[in-house]
Amino acid sequence: MTRQNTVARRDTTTRQHNTRPSGSARNPVPPSRVPVLVGGDTTAVCTADPDTGRLTRIAEPLPVRTAYAAAHPDLDLVYGVDEALDGTITVLATGPHPCVRQQTPSRGSIPCHLAVSPTSGHLVTANYGTGDLLVHRLDARGALAEVTEHLRLPGSGSRVHPERQDAPHPHQIVFASDDTLTVVDLGGDALSTYHLAAGRLHLRATHPVPPGTGPRHLAGRWLIAELEPAIWALPDLTRHPLAAPGLPSAIVTAPDGAHVYAANRGPGTITTLATAAPHRMSHLPVGGAAPQDLAFVGDVLYVAVPDADAVTAFRRTPGTGTLRPLGVALRTPDPRCVLPLRRIEPTRPVTRSGTPRSDS
Repeated sequence: MTRQNTVARRDTTTRQHNTRPSGSARNPVPPSRVPVLVGGDTTAVCTADPDTGRLTRIAEPLPVRTAYAAAHPDLDLVYGVDEALDGTITVLATGPHPCVRQQTPSRGSIPCHLAVSPTSGHLVTANYGTGDLLVHRLDARGALAEVTEHLRLPGSGSRVHPERQDAPHPHQIVFASDDTLTVVDLGGDALSTYHLAAGRLHLRATHPVPPGTGPRHLAGRWLIAELEPAIWALPDLTRHPLAAPGLPSAIVTAPDGAHVYAANRGPGTITTLATAAPHRMSHLPVGGAAPQDLAFVGDVLYVAVPDADAVTAFRRTPGTGTLRPLGVALRTPDPRCVLPLRRIEPTRPVTRSGTPRSDS
């Protein structure tokens, strides 16, 4: 990502939609399957086969770019960002008939992450390019209501890497509770804690990381750094360097908490790190050079691999944490995010002509 100094603003009027993909029809699928949203050049709601790991679309993909997404905790809604220079936030319905509900500008450049407060009162969006946070109040239906805060992060960046750290660049938002959140600032080499009250953000504390680290994402107490390829353990910031140079992109914790998994763009690998001493580490190719996102559904780990136009899947062995490749789970253009969802009424997949299909 690069910072854009001049941002061309869109019309700030919120755009409402209720478009449904053609040909969707209600047909039963096995109830054991979990719904999963896959975002990229298009956005699709799929079901995950627990035996094979395959992802099957329940309807036609939506013509909306989703680079990262966050689910509403109570409703079948997802909020997505497009990482555009003139950014957009999209609200998607993810039930049996996926559709676009709403779109509005992010009021900043390159929105790359967003999070919903646990009691679903607010949505917070990180504009990476312009170094600011946008807070929307959510109404009872989960729609974006008024903007209650538009806050630029303090500081001028750590400047260790001039092209990436010339200013604050928020890369992730993590809620610890309904009114407390952490902002991972890649540009400022910092983790900042904010209090959210009445829709306004108040800085409580800033926790620096070593200069030039470029923190990107948190998973529990584990931090992945993009500019210094390593996994860091909080709070003491113990460093576990990755075996190969690259640009790490995502980190997830195993369902049992015994291992963390980090994606590394460049070498195209997943790093497995045991969370207990002696912290054994191993590495596995993902089927492409630039893995972007990771998500667990049960013991299956999904990896969005944009340069392969595919989501690949791996079966995790409990105890050892070993990953076994299951192959391509879904072919889709430029996948960027994989998000497990609440269970929905299942639907049989359709082709572009509206007839049911059996492949994915």
